[in-house]
Amino acid sequence: MENKPAEIVAEVFRHSGTRLTEDDPIVVMLMMQDQSFRQAFDAFARQQTEERLVFLEELSVREGNITAAAAKLEKYREQLLAELAQYANGQIAEAEQKIYGLVSQRIARDTEEANERLVKRLERLVVCTMAAALAVLLIVGWFFGRGG
Repeated sequence: MENKPAEIVAEVFRHSGTRLTEDDPIVVMLMMQDQSFRQAFDAFARQQTEERLVFLEELSVREGNITAAAAKLEKYREQLLAELAQYANGQIAEAEQKIYGLVSQRIARDTEEANERLVKRLERLVVCTMAAALAVLLIVGWFFGRGG
């Protein structure tokens, strides 16, 4: 609402039903009050604008700090991932060596046991073959020695 007496009279009548005239002293007081309110609102708006600018400046500084901290955290995360990968690779290599050693020992032991079983079978086979050959020789010698 602009600061005009006719508008103030119309607003008072519309809100309260009271009829005023433009030369009524209360209209002057209402005009002064309206002007005072407008000045207060303008001052408040200026103050809010200034505070908003200060806030935005502080936010900008903090944003830079947060961005820098985020970049540091990202570098730290990458370093941790690299260290974890290196540690995991070391653990894998160590585990491979242990597994290879255990498997090699087991293969050697199993091969040794299989060789021992084979040697025992071959020894039995040689003994059986010798016994059979001796038996054949005895039978042939007995057969030819008797009448032959």
